Amino acid sequence: MRKLLDSVLNPVRRASDAGSAQFAQWFMQSRHRFTITGLSRSGKSMLFTSLMTILKYRSEEQYQCLPLLRYLPMDLVENMWVEPLGELPEFPVDAHMAALERGDWPPATEAVAGFQLTVRLRQTHQLKKYLLPFTDIVFEFIDYPGEWLTDLPMLEKTYTQWSDSAWAQQMNEPQNRFAKDWHQLVSEFDFEQPPTPDAIAMLVAKYRDYLLTAKAEGISMLQPGSFLIPGSGFDWQEFGFTPLPSRISSDLSSPWTQRFNHHFEIFQKQWLAALKQSTFRETDKQIILVDLFEGLNHSKSHLYQLRETLSNLAQTFVYGDPGWVQRHLLRQQKIAKVAFVATKSDLIPAAQKDYLLALLKDVTRGATAQLDKDNIQFEHFLVSAIQATDAGSSEQSLRYVNGEGRYIEATFEPLPDSLKAMPADEHYPALPAGVPKDYLARMLNGNGLDRLFQYLLED
Repeated sequence: MRKLLDSVLNPVRRASDAGSAQFAQWFMQSRHRFTITGLSRSGKSMLFTSLMTILKYRSEEQYQCLPLLRYLPMDLVENMWVEPLGELPEFPVDAHMAALERGDWPPATEAVAGFQLTVRLRQTHQLKKYLLPFTDIVFEFIDYPGEWLTDLPMLEKTYTQWSDSAWAQQMNEPQNRFAKDWHQLVSEFDFEQPPTPDAIAMLVAKYRDYLLTAKAEGISMLQPGSFLIPGSGFDWQEFGFTPLPSRISSDLSSPWTQRFNHHFEIFQKQWLAALKQSTFRETDKQIILVDLFEGLNHSKSHLYQLRETLSNLAQTFVYGDPGWVQRHLLRQQKIAKVAFVATKSDLIPAAQKDYLLALLKDVTRGATAQLDKDNIQFEHFLVSAIQATDAGSSEQSLRYVNGEGRYIEATFEPLPDSLKAMPADEHYPALPAGVPKDYLARMLNGNGLDRLFQYLLED
């Protein structure tokens, strides 16, 4: 029997011993490419920091975190290591941990970074162990500014189409509250004058002021978001553009339309197309982070605008379910599984989490309708990258450390479980929790990450 087994397996072993990288990729690796999609302030950086720290302690310190993650059994982890992901800068986890030690939350992401995490598992099945002594579970993660994400739909539009859609959005709630100065300038602007560099610079500067104001007020659908952060590789001062009134943008003979169309094409070809190739690379699983508290803290119209944003983004990525041959041999990647994740769920009492989950499902219903149409599997989760609060004296209260370092208690009104249930003139203040002194222990007990990754790792 042993000779028969050897006669079958030895050719396969020789292929492996010959140093075939393809063999390792096909049979000794399970590669998971995650797109962690998150708008500005959605908590991507803190999630990355917690994930890297949790997996490090789970592997090296045998810490019992992620208790429900059966697909990475701790007793079978032989080794774990982090490597650069291609030519991307490494994720600054040490700098983020230093910020937490100082009592500061990690700074917002202003440039792309990435890492590849490999977890080596020992085989337990006798036949598999005889042939393949280990399996590598490989994860690829990329962090990027959320402002870049909202720019991706611009790749599929002409300048005039984008200009008309951007102008229409500014006329609706809640954007129209913050666009008044911009609209006033445009209404008084003389478009009969030639598009000189100074005239363009004035328009672009005023439009950018509107984008910055709207961003500070919690608006997520802002284009071009790449104009807002210094980490962008696009020179908006040299090739800037703005939406124009339809009477101008629809006139293809207008020098303003011609100039902005030229700048828009440079933006698409030299920045967006390259960005999508390098950062929003092909992937098979997607985590969409959603900060519901930003909308709850402002208004009902902010949440409606968030729903619209998520619906638009669902049409940007390539979804599908390629089989094993397409994934492993032909290297075809389509997103086959999606997780919608409401972040910072530790900022509400446990008694209200069902309401938060219901609200998440309502806010994402436009996006999930698109996934349903394509028969893509999806699920909703509540996650906290760090448990920054404690239970209060009642089921409707929490205790937390505020920005001044005081340990105080807050009592909550019931959250709406849908947009329809939220009064138009009310808002729900977000809990301003500071960084707890025992942040590391609270990070290792982050809530919901095990269920999230268990779902994503299941076949």
